[in-house]
Amino acid sequence: MSSRSFAQSRHATSTPWTARRDTRPVPAAPALPKSRVTRRFEIEWLEDGEVHSSTTVAPALPAFEQAFGAFSHGVLFQTTDGPVAIEDLEPGMHLECANGKVSQLLWKGAITLVPGAPTLADRPDRMYRVMPDAFGLARPVQDQTFGPHARRLDRDAKIRGAIGSEAALVPLSAMADGTAVIEVTPLSPTRVYHLACEGHETLLAAGLEVESFHPGPELPLSLSEEMLALYMAFFPHLSTIRDFGRLAAPRLTAEDYLSII
Repeated sequence: MSSRSFAQSRHATSTPWTARRDTRPVPAAPALPKSRVTRRFEIEWLEDGEVHSSTTVAPALPAFEQAFGAFSHGVLFQTTDGPVAIEDLEPGMHLECANGKVSQLLWKGAITLVPGAPTLADRPDRMYRVMPDAFGLARPVQDQTFGPHARRLDRDAKIRGAIGSEAALVPLSAMADGTAVIEVTPLSPTRVYHLACEGHETLLAAGLEVESFHPGPELPLSLSEEMLALYMAFFPHLSTIRDFGRLAAPRLTAEDYLSII
């Protein structure tokens, strides 16, 4: 399937939604605080059977960027109509999940990482190239490059023993070993994306089990009331932070994962 720009519509006669673009602004959010470090956050969402899109300039807070920076251009997701590159996915499509269920894509976000640009994060962004069969046969099927905030579902027995759960979501950054998962520094502007479904899901990206977006239960504690309102303006299909629902699996920080493994 050929690549299309983020703002273009996909034409598909079998889709159950109305693929009409609407450039209306997202719901009103608080005025931005003064900040010299900002990003352009682009979103698409499904509402009343129609696909809408909008662009917002907001502070480049790490909490904001994490909602947009999991997958790079070309990552293939398994849909009910076959593999589709992330740049060609549209809200309304149905994605296949690792547990065998199907979940509708409701939201897609994108930002552009620019090497050398000012950042509020602790270190410059890195990308992660996962080689074929890095985590088992056909996991992934082919090499795929992920953004700085991607997580995969890990079923290692050591994790089960440490946290009492069958599996946990682990940052790909914690798995970089220079062979199976290679840390890459972007040399040119790089577009990265994230996806949100009807609930928090584990999706199939070329056979690799990766999570859809969820802010996590700790996010409301890390943002002021003003910044939380601005954050929720990125998700106009939701009313409150509670609408993200429950996590599909426990999460481990990179530090927790490395201490276990």
